[in-house]
Order: sequence, then C-alpha cells, then structure tokens
Amino acid sequence: MHRLAIIGLSLVCVVGIGCSDRPRMGKVSGTVTLDGKAIETGTVTFEMTGQRPGTARIENGKIVEAMTYDPGDGIPVGEHRLAVSATKTAAAATSANPGDYKATGANYMGGASLVPKKYLDPTTSGLTATIQSGENVLKLELLSK
Repeated sequence: MHRLAIIGLSLVCVVGIGCSDRPRMGKVSGTVTLDGKAIETGTVTFEMTGQRPGTARIENGKIVEAMTYDPGDGIPVGEHRLAVSATKTAAAATSANPGDYKATGANYMGGASLVPKKYLDPTTSGLTATIQSGENVLKLELLSK
C-alpha cells in the first residue's frame, strides 16, 4: 500500500499538479516611451528579491514576449524593480583602413544607448511594477532629463 501511495504522488508530480518549484506568473504587455516617443527596440528587465530575473522585449514601443523560465511564460507575481535598455544599431564595420575605428567613429560592438544611464540599472531607474496573476499592462514613460 505504501508503494502505491508513492507511485500515485509521483504521478501527480509528473503531471505537474502542485509540485512545481516555480512561482506564480503573470502575463505582461504594455508600452515604453522616452519623452513621449515610442522606443523602437530594446529590453525591459524585471528584478525581484529571491526570484530569477525576467525579461521582455520592446518592439515598436510595445512590451512583448515577457519571460522568466520559458518563452512567453510571464513574470513572477510580486513587486519588481525594472531596468530598460535600448541601443542604436551598431555601426557597420567598414573602413578604408581596417583596424582604424577612428576614421569612421564606428562602435562595432554595439550602438549608443538610447535611454539615460539611470534606466539601465533596476536600482537607479526608479521604475517599479507590481505583477499579479493574469494580465498586466504597463505604461513605462521614461524622460531624458
């Protein structure tokens, strides 16, 4: 009888009812602007003490594909500090003198940040969000000054 109970409990865990070590999640969408203009592309990072950080992409000013563990799974329920990063497209690596980056002023590793430095770090951004089970719609309004 004891063996049957262990098998039954294992089956419940395999099916995924009540044995997940993952927190409750909420879906996240919304918008991100800088001085009232949509940020074309970038990333929003969600940070909460004791939880794995979550991320969402910014596409045409919209928050899409929020995830923490698996694509589209959402963000853990709770109080989060946020960071926003967005960069210009890196410059082309073409030059009459290969290795002479000063000739073009190019940054081949990545483009310049489109948002003020304070927004790149969740501890300095001043951005927070309370994520709840279900749908969450955020409106992040960043300012350049």
